[in-house]
Amino acid sequence: MSHWIEEAEHKTTATNDNDSEEKKKLSVKKKNIEINKSKIELEYIKIIAQFQELVDRINDLPSKDRIPFGHISYKQKSNKLNNDLYQLKSSKRVLKREYSGILSPYKSHHYKYTRTVFISISGNLGKILFEYKEMKSKRVRLHDEKSESKSYLKQLFSVSKRPTHLITNEFSKISIEGITEKLILKHMDWLAFKSNGTELFK
Repeated sequence: MSHWIEEAEHKTTATNDNDSEEKKKLSVKKKNIEINKSKIELEYIKIIAQFQELVDRINDLPSKDRIPFGHISYKQKSNKLNNDLYQLKSSKRVLKREYSGILSPYKSHHYKYTRTVFISISGNLGKILFEYKEMKSKRVRLHDEKSESKSYLKQLFSVSKRPTHLITNEFSKISIEGITEKLILKHMDWLAFKSNGTELFK
């Protein structure tokens, strides 16, 4: 039987080995990104400028033409990979009437849908990485939480145990030659909630 000191030392060694392995993977990934960046950075900057120009044009439209999303945000983000990461983000709010349980047949619930596109230089030569994230979140009022917690029967027959957040992620690596004006516009359509994005998720 090993002593607890030996067990603790063994765990520490295993943790350090895992950390070392992760650092190696990160180093390789960063090196591949750096190689790709040296080859496509100028074209990448032009593509990012096209995205930014379209975002500015959309945000300058009259408010009636920006329903339901209102505004698309755009910013550059720093990270350990140094992969020239950019984020485009939009959201809309929806009021839905849903069945809430036997004792409370139908209630109106507020939902917020958030769509985000992350664009960065990939570790694969000649390619750009796109990450698409969509989050559906349900607004739960404090008053509702308190009133439901007081009623055992209401909790028993309620369907409000559904998760209040739902997140979906999609990734796509696209050749820089394949990023056309038409494809960029499709990204704007998705951010403006005018498409479901199936053409983007490859």
